[in-house]
Amino acid sequence: MSHSDFIVVGGGNAGCISALLLQCSFPNKKVSIIKSENIGTVGVGESSTEHFAQFCNTCGINILNVILATKATFKSGVYFKNWSDEDFMHVVNLDNVNQPIGHFFPYLQRVVAHNKPNREMNIYGSWDSKVPLKFFNDMNNSPTNQFHFDTLALNKFLIEKCIERNINIIEDELTGAVLHPESGNIVSVNGETDKYSADFFIDCSGFSRLLLEKTLGIKWKSYSEYLPLNSAIAFATDEMEEYNMYTKSTARDYGWSWQIPTQGRTGNGYVFSEKFINETQAHEEMEKSYGHEIDVAKTFKFDPGRLEKAWYKNCYAVGLSQSFVEPLEATSIGSVIQQMVAFIHYYPSNSIDECNETVNGIFDNIFDYVQAHYLVKKEDTPFWREVKNDLKITPSLQNLLNKWKKRFPLVGDVFCRWGMFSEVNYIIILQGLKWFDSEKVMREYKNIEHIPVIDWKDTCDRCLSMGHKNFIKELVRIHNLNKEN
Repeated sequence: MSHSDFIVVGGGNAGCISALLLQCSFPNKKVSIIKSENIGTVGVGESSTEHFAQFCNTCGINILNVILATKATFKSGVYFKNWSDEDFMHVVNLDNVNQPIGHFFPYLQRVVAHNKPNREMNIYGSWDSKVPLKFFNDMNNSPTNQFHFDTLALNKFLIEKCIERNINIIEDELTGAVLHPESGNIVSVNGETDKYSADFFIDCSGFSRLLLEKTLGIKWKSYSEYLPLNSAIAFATDEMEEYNMYTKSTARDYGWSWQIPTQGRTGNGYVFSEKFINETQAHEEMEKSYGHEIDVAKTFKFDPGRLEKAWYKNCYAVGLSQSFVEPLEATSIGSVIQQMVAFIHYYPSNSIDECNETVNGIFDNIFDYVQAHYLVKKEDTPFWREVKNDLKITPSLQNLLNKWKKRFPLVGDVFCRWGMFSEVNYIIILQGLKWFDSEKVMREYKNIEHIPVIDWKDTCDRCLSMGHKNFIKELVRIHNLNKEN
């Protein structure tokens, strides 16, 4: 029987990210990953939030190497098509927040008050899929801190990083676990070829939830009454003629579809409500929309929610084994990172209750924000009519909406330690859905309209730039030339 300080169960992206963060934070501890080749990953495209760049910085991982190795493209945000009368994009320009004390969002407030086109909520370059050439001056720099990956390539890259950092990779199929008869802690996990003991276990076993739920009996808390979707199909299509600089989310008859550009092919999926259609009908709807046959790589059903406790005894659940909302806004990788950052801070003091409270808050922060996307006015199908008229709102989101019906969002309205979304994220989505009452916002804005604000112009028109795809291909070409030389 081999022993480690930490054993991470699961060798997917969540497991690798967790192991790398543990190794970085506790360099004197032995970290092992137990993974099975029988558990596959569908490499049809995955999208990140800005937290992935922070993870790379923390772990000393070069972003350029990530782009080259994972068939990545740049992501400035999420483009929402057909969700409202006017398409919009969720892109946060940090300069919007750098305003005088007391008035943090005057630029965004002006856009809402004057009911300006949604395009004016963001830097125009983010819509146009162009990359300034100045980024070639620093090959380690990146024009964005969010990315699109080929999931399989990302997993291969992260596994290689784990091996480089002396994280022990064990190939085995787990069959069970042994609990201490008195403490109830996990003593070891059993594989087909050996037994593995550890002081602490990280459950990254995905929807299987092998340790926290199946072994330790922590119950799943469903949030299905608050979200309308519960099924998805995923498939790949040919490489785009031009890479979008964004993840594209298109409202469909019974849900929404995603489109993620990567080098070589495009990742796609359709998230839908099984109350209205089944997988076959979803497949047919996508083929009709795309105009050709598609090969579905994976289908899955999900129950949105979380474990009642992420940390119990000597085990901590991360990623899909701890919670799942839906793919909207690509929160999967970011939430893994934030959950692990929380754990790393609380682990030395064994602050289990505080950690669980924080992790539940991270989930609720994500869930409320995702649910806010369904505050739609569209009702062109029975599905969207039901969403508009009958969707049950979480109490925490309803509390925010009640405030914002009276006034514009303020800094501090949304507070969550290591949360992924704040007031500025809500402003962009709610304005895109035309949720705000522009007349009320105008009355409020008139009191601060004297404050100078940034008037965004198309930054790509003010500097030399090239198309997103050409930029990526040039990066790859220069890298290959440097390798040859």
